[in-house]
Amino acid sequence: MKRRTVLKGIFATAGATMGMNATYLRAQSGPIRVGAAFALSGVGAPVGTPMLAGAEVAATQINRAGGLLGREIELVIRDDKYNSAESVAVARELAGDGINLLLGGSQTVTALGLAPLAPELNMAVVIVAAAGMPVTHELFNKNIFRATANNYTQYSSLGRTLIEQNPGIKTWISLAPDGDFGRDSALFFGRAVEKYGPGEKPTVLDTIYTQATATDFRTQINQLMSSDAEGLYIGIAASAQISFFQQARGVGLYDKFKAIGEVGNGDITGKALGRNTHPNLWSVCHWIPDAEPFASNAVSQQLYKDYVELKGDPMPSAQVAAGHRAANAIFEGIRAAGSTETEAVVAAMETLSFETAGGAFSFRAEDHQIVGPNYYSQMGPSDTEPFFKFSKVTGIEASEMIEPAAPGKAFDINELPQ
Repeated sequence: MKRRTVLKGIFATAGATMGMNATYLRAQSGPIRVGAAFALSGVGAPVGTPMLAGAEVAATQINRAGGLLGREIELVIRDDKYNSAESVAVARELAGDGINLLLGGSQTVTALGLAPLAPELNMAVVIVAAAGMPVTHELFNKNIFRATANNYTQYSSLGRTLIEQNPGIKTWISLAPDGDFGRDSALFFGRAVEKYGPGEKPTVLDTIYTQATATDFRTQINQLMSSDAEGLYIGIAASAQISFFQQARGVGLYDKFKAIGEVGNGDITGKALGRNTHPNLWSVCHWIPDAEPFASNAVSQQLYKDYVELKGDPMPSAQVAAGHRAANAIFEGIRAAGSTETEAVVAAMETLSFETAGGAFSFRAEDHQIVGPNYYSQMGPSDTEPFFKFSKVTGIEASEMIEPAAPGKAFDINELPQ
């Protein structure tokens, strides 16, 4: 071989190596890029948008304190449009751009598409708020962590709360979306009402189903009005729930139902309805800054202060705290791992315990289900702005209500001790 050829090969190899090293060094010294896929348009936007705001506050707080591993956090934001296919497309796009850490699954419909994809894309994914059981059961894989209570824990606890707070209501019914989440949440709610009802077991009528994205509820409202029920669980969320209440109030549904539990819209519904809020409406509650136990929580106080400064809004949605909790889960995972590599972050998160606006939370190592206190709030109309108010917050520890870990196995409520 000629010397010129040898030297050319050496220089080419050196150049390629220098290029690889430059790319590597840039990756290690540049910002830590974390994907943030939320429903930012369509019917899911009223929930997804404040969750993203919470994640943005968490990133701002980290960066203000010097970042992680000497690097700033950069959220790479995408709209999953409350659509399973779109959530898959977004995850693939982000992975193709070199991002291996993702916040996603702000609703079950998007999480069910996203969860099976995580190992293929070598991503560590924090499911922000999707409660559907398959995520930590038959769809479980080591790359997925759920940062909210699952369907069984959340809505069994809501059913228990509703019947303990309203023991005089003897007949209950549910309106839920016709899918796995809706059917399960209505079942779990009803079973808890039966189990925890004092004295003679309450009656739980057959669930009435609708579509998660429906806008016309006249048929379902007629069915509810003709039932014998005085207590109601509503499993539809976001804009669909607001449309339901707006249509139902005008035909006397508020007079018929003495208590209503809803899936978790909380202040989103209160702000939309104002004085037209049902007088005894109970909600899954992530956060109420000026109510205990949140008012005396240092993380909660700082979250409120930083949110107001960032967004200029003195009345944040409770969903802000859900996004903040999920983002801090992945940020603290990076900190504990001392790395952004997928396997290292996953291993660190399995033993992670961290503080949130709602207290201490940790992940169950067997199925990556988050465990911590669950809160429920009562709200109703008010004569002063914003024309609705919270009157009570009550909590139940997840450890009292959670099912045993069974990763890879479909959940069956009938297999639990009755």
